[in-house]
Order: sequence, then C-alpha cells, then structure tokens
Amino acid sequence: IKHTDKVRGDLALEFIITAKKLGYQIVVVNGKAPRTFYRELCNIRNIKILRRRGKKRSPAKRQAVKAASKLVGVKVIVLSEPEKLSLLTECMPYIVRPILENRADIILPKRNEELFKSTYPDYMYESEAEGNKLYNEILRTNGLINNNSSDYDMFFGPRVFKNDPKIVSLFMRRYNVLSSEFFDVDEWSNAVYFPVLLAFKKGLRVQSITVPFSYPKLQKKNEEVDAKEFFLEKRKAQRLGLLVELLRFISFIQKK
Repeated sequence: IKHTDKVRGDLALEFIITAKKLGYQIVVVNGKAPRTFYRELCNIRNIKILRRRGKKRSPAKRQAVKAASKLVGVKVIVLSEPEKLSLLTECMPYIVRPILENRADIILPKRNEELFKSTYPDYMYESEAEGNKLYNEILRTNGLINNNSSDYDMFFGPRVFKNDPKIVSLFMRRYNVLSSEFFDVDEWSNAVYFPVLLAFKKGLRVQSITVPFSYPKLQKKNEEVDAKEFFLEKRKAQRLGLLVELLRFISFIQKK
C-alpha cells in the first residue's frame, strides 16, 4: 500500500485485462514503466502498445487518440488513465450511448456527488469540487457555457468523443498557448481541457452525463496514508495550473 506505482500499476493491468474480456479495443501508451509492469502488459494479448514519445502527458494522449481513431469499427473513443477501473465496469453504457445514438459529439462524465465525496480522499474531493466551481464560473463569465446550464465536472479526467475527423482533430491539435516555468499546458490542458473549450466555442454537442464512478479503495488508502503530503501538494498545484491555463486559453481564442 505504500508503493504508489505498484498500486496504480496493478489497477492499470486489471483495467486492461477486464476491458479485453468485455470486448473493447485497447491502446496503451507506455512510458518508462518498470520492467515487471511492462512484462505483464506484454502478456496481455491483442492490445496495441505504443512507446511514449517524450515525458509530457498531452503528446502521449495524442499518440493514443491517433492510434485509436484508426482502429477498425471504433465509433467512440474513451480517453482515460487506466487506473480508473470503475469507469470501465460501472459507467461505460452511460458515457458511450449518447454518441452511438448521435445525440452528442463529446461526453464529459460527471461523478455522482455522493460517491465522489465518499470514495475520494477528503482533500482531493475538496480541491476538485472547488476547482470545478471556479472553472465553471469562468466558463459562464466568458460565454463558453450557458448561464443556466449545470456545472461540468471538468476536473474528472476522462474524455469521451465521437470518432469523427472533425471531433478527433480537436484532441490532436497542439494549442500554442504560452506556458511559463510554473505552468505547462502540455501536461494536462492541451489534450484534455483545451479541446473541450474549443468545442464549447464552436457550439458542438458537449454533454454532461452523471456516472456512478467510485475511486479505487487501494488508491485512496495509498493517497490518504502514506503519500498524503505529496498528493495534497500535487492537487493544489494542479488546480491552480488548470485555472490559470483556462484564463490563458480564453485570451488566446478571443484574440483569434
């Protein structure tokens, strides 16, 4: 329980194995994973494993999207960190059906409030709930979402979208928003947040769907007990970074 990489690695392997059993096609972008993890990953048959280019998250996510979009028969792409097991086992029908029925272009899963509060570490719930509130206020103030619309769960990472060139292109772009030594848009915003913001701007069909997602118990225990201080600081920095990058992106698209 004290080894964060081991906890997350085991969850990732369980996610991929379960997804294969359920019949999903899987693309994994692998960075500098330990040999033991990579060996177990390679033992899972019929998944596409890509070698991660560079250290940052956004380029890796674009690698995954590009590969997934070319798979035969794929109508919906679900972009997610692989430790989110509950997304796979509890939430899939909710998040893909609106796209399959041509009622949406992009789905932003929204965590059930009760499960969000009860299954996440307290500090993480508080940080992300506050982050969501501020993020949505900025979106409304700048006319990107309707004043009467309910809040989007922007701080929940998974993105679900139609495998259509017009939609996929939003997630493949590298948005030239200035970074600084403190904020790097190629970590999260470029591949996860900016595509959705541009979809709002273009008036595409972006839907919020509430899902019964539960945070993994082992991951919660790891982040509450042994690695709490590290993750506490990480969540604070992430919230601040995403809000600053949102403001920068709004300025960027207004100038365009």
